[in-house]
Amino acid sequence: MKKLILLGGIGVVIIIILFGWGLFAGTGIVFEMFPQWIAEVEKIAKSTIEKAKEALPSIKEKAKEVSPEITEKLKGIIPSEEIPEKDVGGEDIASIPRYPNMIRTSFVVKDGKRTISYKGKAELISVIDFYDKEMSVMGFKKKVLSASHIEEVHEYRKGKKTLEFSFKKADRLGVAMTEMVVREL
Repeated sequence: MKKLILLGGIGVVIIIILFGWGLFAGTGIVFEMFPQWIAEVEKIAKSTIEKAKEALPSIKEKAKEVSPEITEKLKGIIPSEEIPEKDVGGEDIASIPRYPNMIRTSFVVKDGKRTISYKGKAELISVIDFYDKEMSVMGFKKKVLSASHIEEVHEYRKGKKTLEFSFKKADRLGVAMTEMVVREL
């Protein structure tokens, strides 16, 4: 009976050792293959996005024929619909530079103060860095009012002039886009 218990115990120990070795080896294989799996997933995602970009304009045309409601829903998906080709009416704030390729999408004057919106194909951080540098060169002092990985609000002051810049990430279908609002305070 003691021999049987001893053999059973040795068998359990061997099974535990084999299970541990299998788990360890399996983990090593997963960690070794993980970067390749991620690269494949990225390649598939990029390919899918490119095919969608090619297909969406023709889908939009067919949707116009079938239903105006579908066309309106597609406008929020297709990047070319998100950015107008030219500025809306209005004016920029004198001496404040505009980030390259940003399009003015709205202009409002209320109580003599302007609020101007822009949108363009650009990385959020690039736009923020551009304005931090340009406003500093012009003598404005910056104060960050709020910040997250998708949106930041900065206040720039120079003498009696105060401007509020709101930067927002607005990526669509893998295209880096940024929306920006400049308000005179």
